[in-house]
Amino acid sequence: MTLHYRFPESTALNRRLPKDALYQRLNPSSALRQFFINQVQEIIWRNKLSADTMNIGTGGDYSELHVFDIELKNGVAELDEQVLRAIDSLIVFPVLHRLTRKVGHNEQVQYHLAHKAPTIESAEKIKVGRYFSSDWLAQPEQHNLHDLPIVLNVTQLYRQLLQPLLPLQFRMDESIDECMNRVEELNKQQRQINKLQNQLLREKQFNRKIELNRELSVLRQRLQMLKITNE
Repeated sequence: MTLHYRFPESTALNRRLPKDALYQRLNPSSALRQFFINQVQEIIWRNKLSADTMNIGTGGDYSELHVFDIELKNGVAELDEQVLRAIDSLIVFPVLHRLTRKVGHNEQVQYHLAHKAPTIESAEKIKVGRYFSSDWLAQPEQHNLHDLPIVLNVTQLYRQLLQPLLPLQFRMDESIDECMNRVEELNKQQRQINKLQNQLLREKQFNRKIELNRELSVLRQRLQMLKITNE
């Protein structure tokens, strides 16, 4: 599944976001301000994906999804997640962040997208969950970009953009929240497996090793069950 999409011209915003304007809204700590200063060259609010801009339906939990391009400063290898969380905390809707950096003469891109719970009331606090990200990838040429998948609404598009970043596949008719719960359980099981594997390496008693291997087998079966789709 591709990550490199061509967004319709009708969705284009192309608004540069000055850091000073963000500081006014964020009231950032000195540490967060330094992350912006030291790591970020430029932020562009690139696209607004909605029923109005894409000629799609209005159903589902999400009515809009935004695309931000963040250019890293020369010599910066990674962007601190606090920068992404700060930006997301200002926007009710999900935001696909496209980070770019230069490595030698080559430009690379990395995609970040958080699970953001739907906001029902205008005064409700924006809840930004776990971030999912791609590896650093070669920046594609324009002719290698793909059209967005055909969807009925923004919620389906959010699901499609999340999928290639997740450690498992969406199940048929599974909601985004349900899938996120499964991802959390998957991570929990993996942590328990790692813990038992480390105990097994240190264990000297044969009977205890047998017991640990039995526990590991059960956990691995649970892990595989979490990964199974019903498609």
